[in-house]
Amino acid sequence: MLIRFDPYKPLFLGACFVLLPFHLFSQNKIIDSLSVLLQNAQQDTTKITLHYRLAEQLADYDVTRSDYHLEEGYKLAKGRNNKYYAAYYFLSKGDLLFDMAKYKESRVHFDSAIILFNGLIDSAKQDPDKLKTYKFGKTDCLISKGLLSAKLYNYQESIQYYLDAIAGIENIEGNEKNVYLASIYADIASDYYELEQFEHALKYDKQGLPYLNQHDNVDTYVIGHLFVADDFSGLSQFDSSSVYLEKVRPIVMQLDKPNLNVRFHYILGGIYRKKKEWSNALVSFQKANEAAGKMKDDFQLLNSEEGMAGCYLNLGNLTKARELAVLVLNKSNRVNVPLGKVQSLQLLREIEEKSGNIDKAYQYQTQWIQVSDSMKKEKVERQMHETEVKYQNEKKEKEILQLQKSNALQSLSLQKKSTFNYFLIGSVAALLMTGFLGYRNVRHRQRLAKQQDELQQQRIRELEKDKQFVAVDSLLKGQEEERSRMARDLHDGLGGMLSGVKLSLGAMKGNIILSEDNTRLFARVLDQLDHSINEMRRVAHNMMPEALVKLGLQQAIQDYCDGLNESNKLQFKMQFYGLEKRMNTATEIVVYRIIQELLNNVVKHAHATEVFVQIMRHDKNLNITIEDNGIGFNVDAVDYKKSAGLGNVRSRVDYLTGQFDIKSTPGSGTSIHIECAVQDV
Repeated sequence: MLIRFDPYKPLFLGACFVLLPFHLFSQNKIIDSLSVLLQNAQQDTTKITLHYRLAEQLADYDVTRSDYHLEEGYKLAKGRNNKYYAAYYFLSKGDLLFDMAKYKESRVHFDSAIILFNGLIDSAKQDPDKLKTYKFGKTDCLISKGLLSAKLYNYQESIQYYLDAIAGIENIEGNEKNVYLASIYADIASDYYELEQFEHALKYDKQGLPYLNQHDNVDTYVIGHLFVADDFSGLSQFDSSSVYLEKVRPIVMQLDKPNLNVRFHYILGGIYRKKKEWSNALVSFQKANEAAGKMKDDFQLLNSEEGMAGCYLNLGNLTKARELAVLVLNKSNRVNVPLGKVQSLQLLREIEEKSGNIDKAYQYQTQWIQVSDSMKKEKVERQMHETEVKYQNEKKEKEILQLQKSNALQSLSLQKKSTFNYFLIGSVAALLMTGFLGYRNVRHRQRLAKQQDELQQQRIRELEKDKQFVAVDSLLKGQEEERSRMARDLHDGLGGMLSGVKLSLGAMKGNIILSEDNTRLFARVLDQLDHSINEMRRVAHNMMPEALVKLGLQQAIQDYCDGLNESNKLQFKMQFYGLEKRMNTATEIVVYRIIQELLNNVVKHAHATEVFVQIMRHDKNLNITIEDNGIGFNVDAVDYKKSAGLGNVRSRVDYLTGQFDIKSTPGSGTSIHIECAVQDV
């Protein structure tokens, strides 16, 4: 997996400063030159600018001196009561504190900068140039707050800051806005990438592409396309990934720049690795490693070396694989990359197991479990925090909605009172003129009031229905996320521990002397342990089958039926039509759960020998038919509230706004038909 970072960040750390009214020097001027200019400067505004430039140059390797120049510049800015320079100070100081991991203080400085920029924006509405400058300054603050929130794993908050930044500059014209938008979309995509939500990452990485210009900055243009390729690779859509790689391949080859080469070849190697083309993958990882060595980039070296070790392992070169895996482990410990530790320990366990070194394999397995548990604990804590933030936000939204409804009811009540008052006045006037006209006017107003009341009641019912739909949607998504989490925990956690136990028993077998009876008993225990591992993997697979995500609904159902038919006691006849075109992931999961539940019911209750499964799709209509020759049941006697299985099926069909029909009589089998509308990917 490619290590994501914001390729545009260096542009933006100095973006606000570029807008300062001082353009004598570029960012590449050495510190000594800036110091000499500062000593000879006469005007306060020039001194402020030079102090800030020196602070920026020193920030990466001398925090104390950088902070000194920021404070000196701020003193001069306060003396001249210059709010713009003061705002820039708070932004720069916030970035400095962020790099020092002082996140609370950093956030306070970003907020102070935003307050100042808001005041400047309000005061400059008649000056387009200044207005643009101040808006870009505020955008820098929002981007920094987004990066800060992501650092603290508050991804929902981070993305909201990025969206606010986009809204603040969407009406500005010029190339500066395009550079900002490209950066912000890349930052949003990076948040989703860290959450392994590759579809959302792909969406925002692609949105940023139109704002990248090859002639303005070829590096960001290439890296933007590489990020899209990496997103497609994460979704196992290798053909689409290759399209974007090939689009920038000529540029990468022509420029031959290490920072572009390492990313291009690493993504290409990852595609070959997933496709199990080990020789091609090895060549790509070696090229990425060569480029990373030129950059002296420990992270990219670690990534490419892990990829090379995996290739050597699968090509049968265990000596070279072991050498690289140990190197990755040591380097991961040195630069503190937990994912690198997990990957290298897993490789070393497989290498030693294939080499017959059971004791070493067990040691690596134990270390792998410890590191994996530590990473899972951190991930769970992060998810709990995000869940709490989401809960609080939803709670606030509900309170706002309730207040809005209350205001609407109050407004309606006042409107009715006003209408009634007008009615009385009109009635008196009408009686003075003619009784007939007054009576007709009253009747007409009553009909209007009744119609308005009916419309209001209908709107309330619609809102309640929408609310129920959102609740069901959240429940189903939560269930699937929990299934996925439990499947991963079973496979990676319990599966790893059972494998470790198996290795331990295997090591013990060669070191102890057993009687013939005990030897047979020992072998039976190992056999039962193998069955337990296979059963655990089967359960994890059923909870979230890999075939559903990678190969689609048809293959997932085929695999599930094959699993149910292992005993050959139940014969399946299946028909599929129109499933070649994928539906969106959420819909495929819901349909799969419906069929899974119905087939489970057949296995448990129907006592059938044959089952017919038919799934037909035409355009956006999906028809599901499941029939069996079992004992049947009385449909009228079914209580969906007490029958958890059929109740879950009905709720999922309702989620798809579909129709659910059951036909069955005792002794004559059962036929179930479902019809619903679906959406494409």
